[in-house]
Amino acid sequence: MQKKLLAAAVLSAFAGVASAQSSSVTIYGTLIGDFQFASATGADSTTLGAGALSTSSVRTAASYTATPNQYSTRTRANPAGSNVGFRGSEDLGNGLSAWFQLEMSTTLGAPSGVPDGANHGNAPTWRNTAVGLRSNSWGTVAIGMWDTPFNVVFGSTNVTARTAIATTALNAGLMGATMLGQGAWSAQNETAACVAGVGNSSNSCMNASTNFDRRQKQLLQWWSPNWNGFEVRAAYAANAFADGASGSNANLATGVNITSLPSLKPTIWDLSATYNNGPLVVAYAYSRQKDLLAYGANAAVNGVGGTLAAGTAITGGTITAANAASTGWNTGLALAAGTGTFMNSSTGTGHRIGGKYALDLGAGSKVTFGALWESLKYSMSYNQVGAAVATTSLSELKKSAYRLQAAYEMGNHFIGFDYTRAGELKGSVVNFGGNLGGFNGGGTGAKAISLTYAYSLSKRTSLIGYYIDVRNDTNATYGGSVFAAMPAAAGADPTYYGVAVRHAF
Repeated sequence: MQKKLLAAAVLSAFAGVASAQSSSVTIYGTLIGDFQFASATGADSTTLGAGALSTSSVRTAASYTATPNQYSTRTRANPAGSNVGFRGSEDLGNGLSAWFQLEMSTTLGAPSGVPDGANHGNAPTWRNTAVGLRSNSWGTVAIGMWDTPFNVVFGSTNVTARTAIATTALNAGLMGATMLGQGAWSAQNETAACVAGVGNSSNSCMNASTNFDRRQKQLLQWWSPNWNGFEVRAAYAANAFADGASGSNANLATGVNITSLPSLKPTIWDLSATYNNGPLVVAYAYSRQKDLLAYGANAAVNGVGGTLAAGTAITGGTITAANAASTGWNTGLALAAGTGTFMNSSTGTGHRIGGKYALDLGAGSKVTFGALWESLKYSMSYNQVGAAVATTSLSELKKSAYRLQAAYEMGNHFIGFDYTRAGELKGSVVNFGGNLGGFNGGGTGAKAISLTYAYSLSKRTSLIGYYIDVRNDTNATYGGSVFAAMPAAAGADPTYYGVAVRHAF
């Protein structure tokens, strides 16, 4: 009742808002204060010979420094994850209602200093925000920006959500991302990330174009009614972010003017099915991304200023200015004077299946077990401009990952354990007149564990303690946190531990 009265008072300040409408609106939110110790050390400094294949995940001599970045322990605050929102509904009669939600991220101050790894600042950004219709017979239709069904299954099978602040949600740093390993892509689509501007880079463009855990704009969704615990979700992302840099006249690194880049219209289809009945939850999700990677790969080079940052291992080939002409990731790069290769299509597919089960131990205590497995794959095709040159491009890339979880609850106490493993990248290449070797994804896997504890001071306020340890293989760069992850060099091992206060209203 207090929430509704507060919402009515806020909305009454806006002209044209009727009292009948404001009475159905609720204000809600979560504030998180997170103070932590963070580090990323142990990067491999072994010098490799110059003969390493460009189609290998192994870093070439030109792609790293003899003394890679080592980030010793520092203290900082990670304020990501807080939010405030408005939601409401209007009864239209005959079992039909209109509904809306407006949710924004909030921050208690972005981390200061370098490195902080943050992709958020002090300005609020939109989170799950949509308007739609809801029927007792045929379900819910939503139009706006929302977590895709593939992403929702990640959360619906999570057993440690009670301690899931931005730092402890490490799974999204190792799952849902095929290439960069930078974690979930939140709220932005490719137009925002793949156009040159403040805060944009080729890395962010590629991360936006390769991620499966998405909060996607321009999303049309249907959610079924609950059929005795069984629910279905389907979503389609509109392609208003089509063309752009990938479909226009683009000047490549050598100044070669390419006029035949494809006119791409990326689309995303998602489907999920969940069964939730008492202590058991089982879920499956499927995602299909058509031309999303092709758009981002071409725009990453032509739209936001040239090659990817030195040392960024996104696939078999590490992209640098020195080896761009012979890398295994030739997407819009100028290969030689008068020649070029660009990606003209791509298909990304993701499968995710998981579940959880809660076992009542009596006396107000219970233990919950959870598991989630996923398989991600991208297939790519290319066109060449000009004479054939000796180069190789990646034609397929895939990865699997899984997580295992357990949680114990007793009264005000909650203990959570997570183990996540990201498998090595696997793939194949296509040769354009050359004899470069096949794809080698060795050393690109990673694993992580987290231990979390929460003590409930009330139904809305809790104290949280956590420890997170990420172990990257030799050529992996997973940061292990959704936001403000430590910028790990290849082979470095990020670690986080700290305390947080979480208050929901």
